Amino acid sequence: MGLFTVFSDNEKDKNRSHIKNLLEVAIADGKLDESELNLVIKIASNFDMTKEEVLEIKNNSNEISFNPPSSYSAKIKLLEDLVNVIIADKTIHESEVEICKEFALKLNISPIIIDDIIVSILNADDKY
Repeated sequence: MGLFTVFSDNEKDKNRSHIKNLLEVAIADGKLDESELNLVIKIASNFDMTKEEVLEIKNNSNEISFNPPSSYSAKIKLLEDLVNVIIADKTIHESEVEICKEFALKLNISPIIIDDIIVSILNADDKY
């Protein structure tokens, strides 16, 4: 296996983990809303992943391990994506916020940042 293959496999693992994390947050309230799933699919397309791949991750999530981003900016991007998913259905459940805060802790980031991201995204949405 060449060096490029190792790097591309690692990147693919991180992308699959990212999507798995988004799906976990999306179902934290007990249901996967269509607007949440559509947003996850849209985010996955940025990783050149198809809807079918997203559904495969959803159906086999136990096979995908948590693979955190290494850079701070990638960690913040993950947290922003998580918050966007919980906002997608226009209802923010406490269970969704709590799981986002757990992800922040896993990334060695203060969970208070989740509240800041929520406010920032909601305020940005109010401007349009």
